[in-house]
Amino acid sequence: MTDLVIEPLDEPHLARVLEIERELFRAPWSLVMFRQEVEERWLSRSFVAVFDNQVVGYVIAWFLRGEVHILNLGVTPSHQRRGIARRLLRHILDFAEETSSALVTLEVRVSNEAAKRLYASMGFASVGIRRRYYRDNDEDALVMTRRLGRDRQGA
Repeated sequence: MTDLVIEPLDEPHLARVLEIERELFRAPWSLVMFRQEVEERWLSRSFVAVFDNQVVGYVIAWFLRGEVHILNLGVTPSHQRRGIARRLLRHILDFAEETSSALVTLEVRVSNEAAKRLYASMGFASVGIRRRYYRDNDEDALVMTRRLGRDRQGA
């Protein structure tokens, strides 16, 4: 998707991001939660993927003290399997490298095989389990991390 543009999440994107969130997740974030990510720029570095003038995906990440935590990543079902999630994740990883972050972490449902494969293909490794992490069904979360820059193993 050469016409895909990644830009910072901002107020005009929120309605569409919320629509995508509700399409994807059984326990979606609220508008207030997304709005906080727009307002808390000292912590949140969040981006949207725009294709044909429409938001088709987003990533929410916190940058704090040399670490990055990816909180949310979603792509509308009509645009999945086109590399958009990979591009959004790559954008966060590049941004993390630019800010000299050493570690990126995330949680993913243990049942989400597609997401686990994506993260593993981008250098994330499983480091643990958070038991009953997801409130909607008490599903466990797999904790995955990726080291960056000088802290990357073998670098």
